[in-house]
Amino acid sequence: MALPARGLGLLCSRQIGRASASSSVAMRLGCSSRNAFPALLCQASHFGKLGGSCTQLPLVQLRRGFAAGPPPETPPREKIRNVAIIAHVDHGKTTLVDQLLKQSGMGIKVTERMMDSKDLEMERGITILSKATRISWEGYLFNIVDTPGHADFGGEVERVLSMVDGVVLLVDMVEGPKAQTKFVLQKALAHPKMKPMVVINKVDRPMVRESGEVENEIFDVFAQMATSDDQLEYPTLYASGKNGFCARTLEEARSENRPTTMLSLFETIRDTVPPPEPVEVDPAIVAADDKCKGFSMLVSQLDRLPALGPTVTGKVFSGQIQKGEKIIVKSLEGDVVANGKVKDITIVQGVTREPMKRALAGDIVSVSVTGFIPKWTQTLVSHKEVPPVPCMPIDPPVIAVRASVNDSPLVGKDGKHITMLSIGERLQKEAMVNPAIDIQESPQREYFEIRGRGEMQIGILIEEMRREGYEMSLSPPTVVKQVAEDGTMLEPWEEVTIEVENEHSSIVIERLSARGAKVSDVRTEGERQSMKFEVTTAAMMGIRGWLRDATGGTATVVSEFLEMRPQGPPPARERNGVLVSNTSGVATPVDLGKAARLGTIFIQDGLEVYPGMIFGESGDQNDIDTNISRPHDGYQKAASRAPAQEKTLEQALTYILDDEKVEVTPKRIVMRKAILDPNERKTAAKMAAKMGR
Repeated sequence: MALPARGLGLLCSRQIGRASASSSVAMRLGCSSRNAFPALLCQASHFGKLGGSCTQLPLVQLRRGFAAGPPPETPPREKIRNVAIIAHVDHGKTTLVDQLLKQSGMGIKVTERMMDSKDLEMERGITILSKATRISWEGYLFNIVDTPGHADFGGEVERVLSMVDGVVLLVDMVEGPKAQTKFVLQKALAHPKMKPMVVINKVDRPMVRESGEVENEIFDVFAQMATSDDQLEYPTLYASGKNGFCARTLEEARSENRPTTMLSLFETIRDTVPPPEPVEVDPAIVAADDKCKGFSMLVSQLDRLPALGPTVTGKVFSGQIQKGEKIIVKSLEGDVVANGKVKDITIVQGVTREPMKRALAGDIVSVSVTGFIPKWTQTLVSHKEVPPVPCMPIDPPVIAVRASVNDSPLVGKDGKHITMLSIGERLQKEAMVNPAIDIQESPQREYFEIRGRGEMQIGILIEEMRREGYEMSLSPPTVVKQVAEDGTMLEPWEEVTIEVENEHSSIVIERLSARGAKVSDVRTEGERQSMKFEVTTAAMMGIRGWLRDATGGTATVVSEFLEMRPQGPPPARERNGVLVSNTSGVATPVDLGKAARLGTIFIQDGLEVYPGMIFGESGDQNDIDTNISRPHDGYQKAASRAPAQEKTLEQALTYILDDEKVEVTPKRIVMRKAILDPNERKTAAKMAAKMGR
């Protein structure tokens, strides 16, 4: 039975095009707004076919987009290696891939964290999208995939792992295997034929552990999760991604004559990871499908690329395909649901997207199509008798946030996309390219419900939209519930692993237990303690932010969907009331200094406020409406106060209650009451009390 496929990231890059130079220059190109196409500099204000006088730049300046020259050819399948890099957050995955690109001999000019192309990835120092690149080395083709290390983006990891034949598990020499390491490794070893290898990274750090200590911890993790004995026979290498070297032993890595290149890693990938095995096709189908030989490809990644349109990225499971061929779309059950045509075939070589003449079994490519819009779990085939590729389901979304139009007094002041129509179109585009995001429209089109795997995942999406010029109001996050056959309401439960310093373990257990969590395992490893809980998703709301504050940012949290269980009582309210502005104007330092006596301030002075806007937290359970924008004559001195505790988008979402919202614009992230007028709020509260709410 063929392994399922799930998708890649850099192949879904939005920087795509095609360029060719001749006596009369004609180009068909598209690129990100952040990266101008560097091959030709033309005076044009649109993308399409360009002609006229252009200035030719050196080809070495090519970074992203289409490279000049003939299309690359796929090497024999025996020379292909599909491998993913998996690790805990900040253990050096992207830096390691940078070194592989730099030392591949392809002449690539590598910049720091080159694979992290999204602005938010660079800012937060994390990988959000899985990204794949082709590296040519010594006649071999390595499809290398850099994966996210955060559990909220586990959907990216799941899609990638089903497409590769081997994984490089990267582990920090000092920290050892962390909770997220175990999460991604478990996903990888669920495929019995997966060939793992271990790279212990950052061996040049001044503080290292005793020889064999980290190795033993890694083996214990493998022993718990391996699905075959072969997976326990993994090679171990020692590297410094930052300094660009890899050795076969720890002694060699620490010696004065240590290697200066990543040659050991290149050779180990070549020798450990097997070439991809194509799915066998019925000889009768091959005979009837002479051109494509029973082509099949699972829809593992989706994107809309400029000039190319809907584009599917994934591994070719069987047969071959070339530009212009007709294709059939099959559902997971095997039904024919659409027909279309191959518009183009592209790959990413190094960091440059290039067209291909044809794609062969075992390779990972992007196929742009016309005539239909692909969907997740569907299979592209060249003949109606070719069976669909089976695939494993991705963990379902567990939390939801409702996005509606911004109806504050400041609507339209900062953004350019403020209508329900524009918000909905952007969300639907995201749902197309992200399988872990689900968008539900309300019956009256008054809001869109965004469903995702975690607070960070939804927060990243909203932050991207905010930077694109969108304004909206967001409701408090809720859990995605289901109704059982007997009518019982079910809610999601998660298995959560929290690692903290020993001194913080008691307060973590106390806080989680108060929220109804069940402790299933506690382990002490040196100065850190790992605790495993079974807890409702609702009870986990806001816990990550609390852990960050309570442990000084030293805690790590990994959660995995467990199952749906009968709904229990909601977690008790743990938050105080809020400080609410009762007038419009600009917050003054004098008034904020006075308001600081009532509680904690969230905003800076100089921010424009309006009635119903939340600017702080009160010292008790009651809300307090007050004026923080009075005009002053300049003689009154502002009282000293603690710095404002401004909240990020994720923190604001988990902070607000049911009668509150988060206002999001390109320039502001503020909290507010759903009903702005204080008198109307009191009336609504009385009505709710009468109805027993």
